[in-house]
Amino acid sequence: MWSWDVFIPVVVIGAFAGFWAGLLGVGGGLIIVPIVVWLLHSQHLGGDHVQHLAVGTSFAVMVFTSLSSVLAQQRKRAVRWDLVWRLAPWMMLGVFLGSKVAAWVPSHGLQIFFVFFALAIAIQTLLDFKPKPSRQMPGKVGSGMAGGLIGALSSWVGIGGGALSIPFMLYCNVPVINATG
Repeated sequence: MWSWDVFIPVVVIGAFAGFWAGLLGVGGGLIIVPIVVWLLHSQHLGGDHVQHLAVGTSFAVMVFTSLSSVLAQQRKRAVRWDLVWRLAPWMMLGVFLGSKVAAWVPSHGLQIFFVFFALAIAIQTLLDFKPKPSRQMPGKVGSGMAGGLIGALSSWVGIGGGALSIPFMLYCNVPVINATG
């Protein structure tokens, strides 16, 4: 089932994705998910649930990469724990509810959503679009709504949420080092 011609590219791609995700604070899932889809297809695995499996695998990998990133960012004193506690519970609820919705969406539908999401992120990056920091972080209700939406969208794409939470925090006047941390 597994062979070196699959294992070596996966390790190289994983290192590449990890490097860029660690450097920028975003992007690992946008690289990992298509690679896992390719890998599952090449091994004739996944069937009608290939995208669901790729998204789940991306989240499983994130458990380890996120822990490493948090420790590195904490050493730099970049983590704003008040923002973590304000957004994270709602993000987790959004991921939970979003994954329940995603279970009902066919794999092809999730793949189409993934492509459009990745395209939107690419256009944002190419145009160097950065939200103007024009306000402060919202209160509990606004933070809950933003966190829930970020979590739900992340659960459909297989990302940790940095591609959405960082621009949101920048828009709310959080310094980039803290938004990335």
